[in-house]
Amino acid sequence: MSCEHEFGSLPVPPSETRGRHVFPHNVSFRTADWTSTHISEDADGYSVVIAFSISKWIHLNGGDEALRSFFRRVYDVLRPGGMFVLEPQAWDTYAKAKRMDERLKENGRKLQIRPDDFGNILGTIGFGPAQHFGMTGEGG
Repeated sequence: MSCEHEFGSLPVPPSETRGRHVFPHNVSFRTADWTSTHISEDADGYSVVIAFSISKWIHLNGGDEALRSFFRRVYDVLRPGGMFVLEPQAWDTYAKAKRMDERLKENGRKLQIRPDDFGNILGTIGFGPAQHFGMTGEGG
């Protein structure tokens, strides 16, 4: 369910209340290989880390250890009470992705972890129990 469906359109705050710490000005996006790149903002920690449609690509490009490393990094940068929103891709979608590139195909053959294992892995890192909100495409 989207915020707009649930809450309606969210207005931009009036100019007198705008500031770095007021929504939507306190939200930023960055593209980086977070599994191997230092990000200075990580030191402040995050209330929420969102990972939509990227776990498969981290997994295929870097293998099982890159995925574990990504999950550990998320845990390390979350503030107390923070939330990790993960949209894992189903295992059957990996096959199509592997056809795109020979390196991904080779990496895919070596993978031991499956998306169904993510909850257990996250638990061993220290995350609390997962809450499932449905599958991609449901309820929209």
